[in-house]
Amino acid sequence: EWKEKYDTLDNVEDDTLTFTLRNTWIFRPDLSVLTGEEIVTVPHPLIMGVLLTVQRDREAMMPLVKKGISILFDPLETAFLKVRVMDLLFDGIYIDCSSQDFAAKALCSGMDSEGAVSPHNETHYKFSLFGMRNHTEAGRWVVYRGVKNIRDLGRVISYNEETEMDIWDGDECNQYIGTDSTIFPPFLTEQDRLWAWSPEICRSLGAHYVHKSKYAGLPMSYFELDFGDLKNEPHNHCFCRDPPDDCPPKGTMDLSPCLGGPIIGSKPHFYGADPKLVEAVAGLAPNKEAHDVYIHFELASICMAYRFECPFFIALYTRVLFLQFTGSPVSAAKRLQFSIELGPVHDHDVFGQLPEVILPMFWVEEGASLNKTWTNQLKYQLFLGLKFNATVKWSTIIIGTVGSVVSAYIYFHRKIKPVDVAPVEPTTPNTNPSSAKDGIVNVPLGKNLPPVLDGLDKPPKLMATELGQERY
Repeated sequence: EWKEKYDTLDNVEDDTLTFTLRNTWIFRPDLSVLTGEEIVTVPHPLIMGVLLTVQRDREAMMPLVKKGISILFDPLETAFLKVRVMDLLFDGIYIDCSSQDFAAKALCSGMDSEGAVSPHNETHYKFSLFGMRNHTEAGRWVVYRGVKNIRDLGRVISYNEETEMDIWDGDECNQYIGTDSTIFPPFLTEQDRLWAWSPEICRSLGAHYVHKSKYAGLPMSYFELDFGDLKNEPHNHCFCRDPPDDCPPKGTMDLSPCLGGPIIGSKPHFYGADPKLVEAVAGLAPNKEAHDVYIHFELASICMAYRFECPFFIALYTRVLFLQFTGSPVSAAKRLQFSIELGPVHDHDVFGQLPEVILPMFWVEEGASLNKTWTNQLKYQLFLGLKFNATVKWSTIIIGTVGSVVSAYIYFHRKIKPVDVAPVEPTTPNTNPSSAKDGIVNVPLGKNLPPVLDGLDKPPKLMATELGQERY
């Protein structure tokens, strides 16, 4: 699947990003274990969906619908359909609407208006599970950019110009909670949930923290997604038809208000759901490793845009690993089972004997993971570099702290060595000139000086008469 976001528009003032999403599926035989030519037998999804939905919501129209079905699908001998896999999934099953009978024309028009079928030509329509959505627009989104408030990064504001849904019987259930599942905000804690909203199932789902984990040696946190038990959760009763008695079984969700048919969503093989669902269908073997829904996420992350291709139209991640410092998935997978809620159709020869059971039709598992080339690059160029910087930083802090403590200890506790000084006795200087012959001169400092050279110790004395003669 190729998911394309185009016609983008940035609103700096509101800190929002507007874009249109388009999904394109491309069949890769070289990567598939099937060729698409296999023949499978399934409950007829179109006939069963129409009959059970009308019987539940518009019972007064049942006679008209029964007549229209008998004309369009003549001869109708069984409730099951043998069909080529690729026809069921993408290529489509032809429906002849050339009849001029009012019941047939009304039924074809109703299925077209509800989006159950797509026109092929003037007289025929086609029905497939995913073909009608291939290479089509998946809505106009408005999300927060997270520039002004990083905690709002990716949070959905509106979808197709609507700020909330009008699907469920309660304001809480009609709110857009979380992102579009391709990015999550950083700085989440173990008490936070990873919320994402999907237009294909018309609701938000949040994964809760379980324990620490690793992916390719990178530190992650393990989050798990649980569909819960709506009957015992009053805040989720708006997802029920008539709470608390008419709620989907534990571990499942009723997708009929969103998809327009009696479809029940769950984990594959009803893993984590009511055990009665497993017991009612032969061949189911729920397994945690193969069927659980979980996410690996780096809590201390800084989110950056990283787009990966999610190959199915239900935007529900069942295994996502997010990279530290990017907040983007480095490995993602999703598993979701679609079951049809079977039951007898009153007064119908073919569908009147059907049992009341939730019968699995198919389940999907898709994923994308960064290979060793990318994980090794991230590990050795980003994570090890960050670890080295952190090691140098804390080593410098520790060494500096220890050195400061040791220096302070030495400074305040060192011992000062004593120095011996000779005592000084004051003496009176001798001013008698005759003392020069003694050979030494005593000075107050108590130090001995060498004797003045003979003849240079003092200037010669002059008589007063000599002074007078010299002056004149």
